Amino acid sequence: MRIGLPDRPTTVRIDLDALAANVQAIRQAAGVPVMAVLKADAYGHGAVRSARTVLLHGASELAVATLGEALHLRQADIAAPILILGYTPAWQMREVLLNRISVALFDRHVAQSLHEQALALGMKAQVHVKIDTGMARLGLAIEQAVDFIAWLNGLAGIEVVGIFTHFANADEADPSFFELQQQRFQHVLDQLIERGLRPPVVHAANSAAAMAHHSARYDMVRAGIGLYGIDPSSDVRLGLQPVLEFQTEVAQVRQLAAGSPISYGCTFVTKRASQIATIPVGYADGFRRAPQPWREVLIHGQRAPVVGRVCMDYAMIDVTELEHVQRGDQVVLIGQQGADRIRAEEVAEWLGTNAYEVVSAILPRVPREPVEHFAER
Repeated sequence: MRIGLPDRPTTVRIDLDALAANVQAIRQAAGVPVMAVLKADAYGHGAVRSARTVLLHGASELAVATLGEALHLRQADIAAPILILGYTPAWQMREVLLNRISVALFDRHVAQSLHEQALALGMKAQVHVKIDTGMARLGLAIEQAVDFIAWLNGLAGIEVVGIFTHFANADEADPSFFELQQQRFQHVLDQLIERGLRPPVVHAANSAAAMAHHSARYDMVRAGIGLYGIDPSSDVRLGLQPVLEFQTEVAQVRQLAAGSPISYGCTFVTKRASQIATIPVGYADGFRRAPQPWREVLIHGQRAPVVGRVCMDYAMIDVTELEHVQRGDQVVLIGQQGADRIRAEEVAEWLGTNAYEVVSAILPRVPREPVEHFAER
């Protein structure tokens, strides 16, 4: 049954069986607990439903990017530990505390504010200290890490439960910078151990490192893109199952003469008599127009090129080489149809980006339809 308006046949199907299998595979390969990363609405897959599935099938904790994402899970009665991986402003700490959410700390002002608000509420905040070992995005410099953690341990309103870093290129064939980052992180960890300050949970590995680098697994791994069956890069193939399918159906089929322009700007002109199908999906759905467009879709198990500029709500495809295409025929944008499959990674190559952006950019007006059978087995 479709979720959403009956005149919107454009949908995303979420295979919860595949998601369950992926978290089980990562948990088995890593041999340590899994923190499931659900930021950006679980990379466009639906955070609440994904959270319930991964917690049922092997994940122990959850991670998000913002307080709003964490509260969304709490409001859905998800009680598992949640860590906000990024920056949480001081003015949000009251909500953090009241909703039993952990935060990443790397700033004394924010830490002091959290400590004071925790004391005022008669609570103790649980935090993970973030160390920048080379990503140059967020985190403490390695030279500051040990003294910062020692200072935090003196604050009665704060409990340091974890320390972590993030690898910039664990998904690339050349491991040299990954190894440098790990050496820096291990150096901080060794100093903490020497001073009796090692937190209970040390974590560093993302999906690529969790599957490929045993030494980076520590006490827990953070699985993000791998949960959804997407390879982090062309250099690292995880062998997991794609979870998301993006599909629509044919709205109209037209016969056009040679020399007919198609769509805005008349940038595409038919070179022969052509059969053109219009599909109800456009850039307002995440079916991107620029700077590089989606190239192909699947219909009748075969590939058909996208022609003309993608519109806000529609796109046109050339189905001249296909027989008996008609209104209502299924069109697959990401996923499998017949013997062929268009993966998010392939779309990313067309668009000049990565698969993370492709799936995360499918906009909320496209309804997500869960498909699950594991509960029946």
